Amino acid sequence: MQTLSFDIIETQRLFTEKRILDLRGLSSRLIREAALANDYGKAELGIIAYALHKIETKPHFMQNPKWGRIKQSIIEQFTQGAFAAKENDAQKFLFALKKIIIIIRNIDDELGNYAQNIYDKAKVKQASLAYSYGLSIAQSAALTGADPKELQSYVGFTTMPDEELEVKSIGERVTELKKILEEN
Repeated sequence: MQTLSFDIIETQRLFTEKRILDLRGLSSRLIREAALANDYGKAELGIIAYALHKIETKPHFMQNPKWGRIKQSIIEQFTQGAFAAKENDAQKFLFALKKIIIIIRNIDDELGNYAQNIYDKAKVKQASLAYSYGLSIAQSAALTGADPKELQSYVGFTTMPDEELEVKSIGERVTELKKILEEN
């Protein structure tokens, strides 16, 4: 499991380099690690990474003349968050993430073609991923800040509940648990 300092720097790098698919993959890793450790900071960063992935796939955002300035503001907040993470200042780290969330919400309001609510949709999407890792609906919603009713509805419309559960032997589970603990 990577540190928050590493994760925010990685998120910033992928966002700066326009590595959209890698940003989405990172968001999945972050939410998985957040679910395992009940880590709100990682969950929030995973939601942000997913929301930025979605924004960067929308041409009307990227082609807007305001985008360069907005992107620079996000990068500045990532830099502040990375500094706070290195200093183990959780309050400043979360404050930087909250500023990024405000920027994302403003992008959606200012530049969106329709009422998209990209950030809120990202919370539900990432909460459903946490749910798929074994958290309950309530735990997934609490971890990500997603609305539990929206999450329940989203999960109900996916094929997730119909999928067969992966059956692992006790030995496989112990091996997997040892691996997770060794990484920490």
